[in-house]
Amino acid sequence: MLSANNNRRDAAASGSEGPRIGAFRVDRGMIRTVRTHAPRRFRRSLGWGLAATLCLGAGAISAAPQTSGTEITAHARTAVAMERETLDGVVAASLVGALSEQLGGRAVKIRLKQVDVQTTSLRDRLVSGQGEMQIEASEDWIGFRFSTLYDAIFESAGYPELSIGTVGPGGRTLPNDSKLVRELDDRVVGMLGEEFGYQQVRLQLDRIDTVEAGARYLRIDAQGIADFGLDGTAPTRVEALYDREQNAWLRVTYTLDGTPPPASMPPSATPVGSR
Repeated sequence: MLSANNNRRDAAASGSEGPRIGAFRVDRGMIRTVRTHAPRRFRRSLGWGLAATLCLGAGAISAAPQTSGTEITAHARTAVAMERETLDGVVAASLVGALSEQLGGRAVKIRLKQVDVQTTSLRDRLVSGQGEMQIEASEDWIGFRFSTLYDAIFESAGYPELSIGTVGPGGRTLPNDSKLVRELDDRVVGMLGEEFGYQQVRLQLDRIDTVEAGARYLRIDAQGIADFGLDGTAPTRVEALYDREQNAWLRVTYTLDGTPPPASMPPSATPVGSR
């Protein structure tokens, strides 16, 4: 940087009066006072040069390209498409994990047939739909319905609410098998007793429906009352999936008070049991 003393020495050596430049401060884009000791003829030229520089800068800013409405729309569409692609992958992975867990850790393969997405807030999406799944090496495809919450900011899905073995085009209503109904009753009573401290529990199932879920599986839905003795009673809904080939219960769930668990909570956080 040139100093005022250097200017004086240079002027004395040359024998002529030249410009003596002081400080020129710029603070965060704001031009403060420009102090100059130059003669009048230099002050005018410096002032016009500075004005020209500022005008050129203003012209450059005003000439910056503007984003058109068409470009904004294209960007918005791209963002929506990318979010939907991520949502589909995250929800599918969540469904595979939850279905496998509720089927005793058995491997499953799924294909989604319908997915509906509803925006409930800036970050939350309510995702529901239906699909089909294969259990382990079985060739039968079983229908299921689901509902879950998706967080668009963290790109994560809550624990889904599931209904497995839903009626498809080939589903038939069958007479109830009394042996299976007794087994189902015993299983649900045992699960209720385990959850509520092995107290005495009685279950009275009033409405029972048995439906084919493919050629191999049976879906059994039942409604009734769970009696906890002195602790009172509670309406109960039961949903089960039975494998006729292996004579095994793949899934037994119950819901107290007749309402399904929230889609964003795992079964351990709600009064729902499964086995």
